[in-house]
This record gives sequence, C-alpha cells and structure tokens, in this order.
Amino acid sequence: MNFISIFIVAYVGAITPGPDILLVLHNTLRFGFLQGLKVFSGIASGWVIFLCFIYFGFIHVLSGYIAQSIIGVVGGLYLIYISYLLFKKQDSKMEFNENIEYMPDTYLKALFINLSNPKAILFFSTIIVPFIEDNLVVNIFVLFCALCSAFLSVIILAVFFRNLLNKQIFYMIDKLCSIIFFIFAIMLLYHSLSIIYNLYD
Repeated sequence: MNFISIFIVAYVGAITPGPDILLVLHNTLRFGFLQGLKVFSGIASGWVIFLCFIYFGFIHVLSGYIAQSIIGVVGGLYLIYISYLLFKKQDSKMEFNENIEYMPDTYLKALFINLSNPKAILFFSTIIVPFIEDNLVVNIFVLFCALCSAFLSVIILAVFFRNLLNKQIFYMIDKLCSIIFFIFAIMLLYHSLSIIYNLYD
C-alpha cells in the first residue's frame, strides 16, 4: 500500500462515526475551536500510544480476544456514564440561564475514550498493520497526519456551523449525543460479551 492509499484509508477510517469523532464534534459545537482542539489532543495522544505499539511490534497484545473483551467492557461502561451525564442535564429553561455553564470534556477523558475504544484497536491491528511494514517510520507518520487531518476537518466544519446554531439546538445536540453514546456503549458491550461467551462456550 503506497502513501496515498494509507492516507485515504486512515482519513476515511477516522471520520467514520465513532465515540472519538463524536466527542470532538460535540465539544467543538458546544464550546468552540479551542475546546475541540483540547479534546482532539487527548485522542491524538491515544493514537501515539497505539502507534508506539505498532512500531515496537506489540499491537498483537491489544488485538487479542481477552484484551479486546476487557477494553470493550470498560469502554462500554464509561460511554454509558458519559451518556447519563449528558442526558440528565437540566431542562432547557435552566440550561439557557447564562450563569449556568455545562463543563466541557477534558484531555484525560478524551484520552481514556480513545484507549478504551476497540474500534481503534481493530483499525490499527487489522487494517493498518499488514500494509505498513515497509518504510515503517514514514508510513506511521503518514498515518498520523491522515488521522489528524480528518479530525481537524471536522473541527473546522463544526466551528463554521456552530455560528448558525442557537441554544435550543445546543440543548438538542447534547441529548442526541447522549443517545448516540448509549448506542455505541451497547454495541461495545454486546461485542465484548459475545467474545467472552465464545471463549468459554
């Protein structure tokens, strides 16, 4: 796979709907460009850790069935917690009080979500690793640039559309993100429990 192909595959994989991109999108729409970058930096730090595993040849450790099931359960439960926090927010009348500000997500929360996302592990271990063994360092650099480009594109688009939204729509976005996070959580838990069931069946 040449550099252009790696870039395209990584870019498309990055913007595919998932917890990482949703977290960045939500924070950018809700709090603006700088907050979107802060959350993105946490996710990018998770990529660096995964890429270090690839570089040193340890990615197979994370791609094992037991590791995937554990990470999936932890990630699923954490996404349920985030979904609950978003969903239990005060009603629109309280939300629109200028003295009340919903706290944005943090760098560490973004890092944890990325590291506990089996989609990221599968992406790196099954889609990327088999095609980047030659020119490993350069391929890893191209891969990282593609991932960053995808997320930065989403942040820029979100900043543009943010100016067109009002507080009522922000409130609806929070509720929608809550539901989507919950769906991701159920999918992760189902996948992880299926792995555990098959291991002991």
